[in-house]
Amino acid sequence: MNSELNLSATHLQRGALQRIDDGRGALLICLTGTLWLTQQNDPRDIVLEAGDEAVIQRDGTSIVSALGDASFVLSRDRLALDRQWVARQAQAPQAAC
Repeated sequence: MNSELNLSATHLQRGALQRIDDGRGALLICLTGTLWLTQQNDPRDIVLEAGDEAVIQRDGTSIVSALGDASFVLSRDRLALDRQWVARQAQAPQAAC
């Protein structure tokens, strides 16, 4: 079984939208720019800057909107995402102190 998770970033130009259907439990991570997340039947709006993350808490339709050029990753498997991040950090060259 290959447990490696290869997530690709979704890039949005300013004003572009990405629809997410029935995303409850999915983790949205803003990589660059600023995103606006709104979820069906949820009065809250969530603004994410680079490095911020949010869990989609509702089924139905969620909309991710780019307030400027932005990119994000959406994962339904938080544990696999954490493992991938740890593995990448272990392989990264260490900066000299």
